[in-house]
Amino acid sequence: MNVWELKKLIKDELDMYVGRSTVHRARAKILKEIIGDVHAEFKRLYDYRDILLQTNPGTTCVVKVEDQGEGKLVFNSFYVCFYAMKKGWSEGCRRIIGIDGCFLKGICKGQLLIAVSKDGNNQMFPIAWAIVEVENSFTWTWFLKCVTHDLELQDGRDLTIMYDMQKGLLKAVSEVLPESEHRWCARHILANWSKDWRGLERRNNFWRCARASCVAELNFHLDSLNMLGNGICESLLRYNKETWCRAYFNCDRKCDIIDNNMCETFNAWILAARHKTIITMLEEIRVKMMERIGKLREFADTWICDISPIAMKVYQDNMAQSMRCTIKWNGEYGYEVEDTSLRVVLKHCVNMQAQTCTCRSWMLKGIPCAHAIAAMHFKNLDPINYISHWYHKSTYLKAYSTFIQPVSNMQMWPTSTNPPIEPPPIKKMPGRPKKKRKREETEHPNSGKLSRRGMEMTCSNCGGYRHNKRIFPKKARPADSTPANASYIQRCGGRGRARGTGTPTTSAPAAAGRGRGTARKRN
Repeated sequence: MNVWELKKLIKDELDMYVGRSTVHRARAKILKEIIGDVHAEFKRLYDYRDILLQTNPGTTCVVKVEDQGEGKLVFNSFYVCFYAMKKGWSEGCRRIIGIDGCFLKGICKGQLLIAVSKDGNNQMFPIAWAIVEVENSFTWTWFLKCVTHDLELQDGRDLTIMYDMQKGLLKAVSEVLPESEHRWCARHILANWSKDWRGLERRNNFWRCARASCVAELNFHLDSLNMLGNGICESLLRYNKETWCRAYFNCDRKCDIIDNNMCETFNAWILAARHKTIITMLEEIRVKMMERIGKLREFADTWICDISPIAMKVYQDNMAQSMRCTIKWNGEYGYEVEDTSLRVVLKHCVNMQAQTCTCRSWMLKGIPCAHAIAAMHFKNLDPINYISHWYHKSTYLKAYSTFIQPVSNMQMWPTSTNPPIEPPPIKKMPGRPKKKRKREETEHPNSGKLSRRGMEMTCSNCGGYRHNKRIFPKKARPADSTPANASYIQRCGGRGRARGTGTPTTSAPAAAGRGRGTARKRN
């Protein structure tokens, strides 16, 4: 709320007139109480680190500063990873981590770097977060090294990293976790690729290619896409298909996600906190995480079985699809399953002993696919018993078995001898500061108003398109057309010219001189 809106609100609600300077001071005082005092919070950042380590043993908290001489310390970066999140990820989450960065919107600008995973119900599981000044290869390398040390990832073997190709991130991931599987967010690839290839049908074909779980299905969709433009497939395959297409993903992760929505969800979840000062923001994130752990443990009590709700939904969808499959059994462990539910008829091979299917969906998700379910029903087996342990309630509860402990507010902290930290200098950028991120063309606005994009301009004079009444006189009319303002000319007795016609009206004699009306005779 700006000053003028606040001034009007005081006038309407309290029937009082308050000067603009008074409203300015009142607004600044309110914001200071709500958002926090920038300098006071930076000075006690070391104290905040100490209180976190004291109340939550096993937590990692790092504060980096720059010594500018004469005892002046300027903030550089802050990292925190709670012990509850370390233990929860190692015991109850699949080996996939999404990393992303978002802008801070408060007085002191910067970037918030995050590492997020997935729990057994495919919900986000935040692991660690850090505040840095800028997003580059150096800050990403430092952040990834901290996460690697806390989670004991070594060289990244048996780990998948999902990211959005941010600045310096590819280099940092390759340096810190060289043996990890790389996945790129398909939504960001689509945003870049669709700048040259627009259209709904092309976008839908892209998603079919990204979601194809086997190479044969991918090639079929690529052939369909190739019919929508000359060189369109070559343009798409410039992006390494092994990083964004499900057909090439590692099957050991039991997670087939093709986008980085878990990080986007976390960024939106803490949006209000990102407007506040550093300790207030970090405390709001910690409190939200602390409350979330308790709520998700209570949520597990509402499950109707020992399998997570999202896994049961996928299982039920596959069950319905299995009704359209035909089975051929080899007499041992092998089955030929013909699937007629897709746009192309494919025959897949299921091996019950190895628990594999050539569609790869079963191995990618850890949930039996439609072909495997059809084979299990043929042998009177229960498909529920073949769902991966990552989706069981016992594994889910392990992810939330440790709690984040409460922390008292700043006034309750003991007085320490830690040196004060100064906030980083505020860099004044040209132009009006922007708080909203740039949206992609395929995103819908959240304003609640109908977009004017696609509307065609209409002229109120002639009813024509692609011009309005302002430029209407510049448009040439057919010779036999009636002027749009002919009725106005008749009401005025035929005086003057029809606007834009350039010829006198028929009801008035030709003008012989300047001025309005008929010309006077000269002697």
